[in-house]
Amino acid sequence: MALFHGVDIIVFTEGGEISYPFIDILKGKFNETSVDIKFWSGIFNAYGFDKEVEFRALGSKTATNKICELLSEGKISNIAVARDSDLDDFIGNKVQCPHILYTKGYSWENDVYQKELVEEQIKSMLFTNKIKNEYVEAIEKSYAEFYKQAFRLLKLEVLFRSSGIKLITDCKGERFISGKSLPLINMAQIQTVLNKKKPSLPRPVSLQGIALDKCPITFSYGKLKEALALANVNYIIGKLEGVKSLPKDLIVSSMIDRYFRKSEQVKDDYYSEIIGNLIAA
Repeated sequence: MALFHGVDIIVFTEGGEISYPFIDILKGKFNETSVDIKFWSGIFNAYGFDKEVEFRALGSKTATNKICELLSEGKISNIAVARDSDLDDFIGNKVQCPHILYTKGYSWENDVYQKELVEEQIKSMLFTNKIKNEYVEAIEKSYAEFYKQAFRLLKLEVLFRSSGIKLITDCKGERFISGKSLPLINMAQIQTVLNKKKPSLPRPVSLQGIALDKCPITFSYGKLKEALALANVNYIIGKLEGVKSLPKDLIVSSMIDRYFRKSEQVKDDYYSEIIGNLIAA
């Protein structure tokens, strides 16, 4: 693997502009910046990992597969991989190794874009000490519709994934948000994708042996959850308050920072455990 430069461990993440094949990773190529690095470096800091770490983003989750294989076989050391859980909990693809860390839910977006944190983000962007009741009600209605559809969306996605097909998770999350007024899940768009991909499903279709016993909000498509959160911010701050320019990257960065400020107060047992396991390994 690539040479170490004054660090105790290299942590490979997803994200960045380029997805590197394994042969380039061996040559030491990687993305220096990514939103995944921001999230995972925050996790390492918040949960007491006190060794010197260098984070390297490799692009896609697939780019980390070979490293995970080598880690699980004990063939490399001083290396870790931090990656999205995706739907691995349902289709049995999680690699059990303390040096391979997974997000608690589908992806980091599921941690960061909690409804309460979205409300706090909106409040922080208003020139008042209290968010209007009509704004609170709008957010509640938007998320209520999302919660109503979450289990159905998870079930459909797992059904397709069990046959090696992505349903909505290879689309941008924004496609499935009705954003002209109150942001709501656009089920008509989801139905359009479903109708297009349904003929590709092998028959008979079955979820036999797959337990859908995990929280459908936690394992909802992360990009959809992000799109819903940003749509709520843009609807209230942009449309209702009349703010013209809302840079997405600044809002995303602020939301991640907000999540970790909350983590300072309330630790998540899941992340405490996986960081603790890495420290002990």
